Amino acid sequence: MESIIFLFLAGAAGALVKEVLEDNKLVLPKKIDGELALGFLGSLLVGGFVGYAIDGSYLTAAMAGFAGFSAIEKLVIKKDGTKKSETQSVEDIIRYIAKQECVDPDLCIKVAKCESGLDPRAININASGSRDRGLFQINDKYHPEMTDEMCFSPEQSTKFFCKAFKNGNLSWWNASKKCWG
Repeated sequence: MESIIFLFLAGAAGALVKEVLEDNKLVLPKKIDGELALGFLGSLLVGGFVGYAIDGSYLTAAMAGFAGFSAIEKLVIKKDGTKKSETQSVEDIIRYIAKQECVDPDLCIKVAKCESGLDPRAININASGSRDRGLFQINDKYHPEMTDEMCFSPEQSTKFFCKAFKNGNLSWWNASKKCWG
């Protein structure tokens, strides 16, 4: 029994490192759109369970805690953002990722509708020659770290939006705020 507790603690340590490295804060459980998003606790549980189920190793538990739900997501979601068991709409993908990231799914969908009409391949060429790409119209000049492939991926562009929102950068979408705000 004591070993199981330490496996979950190792899973928690891995989840803690991930949360601090990616978001600089812990994402606590909260209810979003009528469903419970487990945040940090979900990664802790995944880490402890995987460490116990695979080999009883603390290292495995810590690594699984670090990977958290992103490991499960990779097993369930194809590269194009659809579930392997069913085809999802762009709106479903946005809603799924927003819940996972503990961001209001309705806000994400409203912004994406206003920015791109929910078209993941949308492109807008600005007067300066820069391009706004994808669901959230991510600008290539201001966000060169985001490749075209990333911007046109509903999953990756939604994660970009959620991260920007959590970091207090919702103002990046002020040009369309009259539409979604």
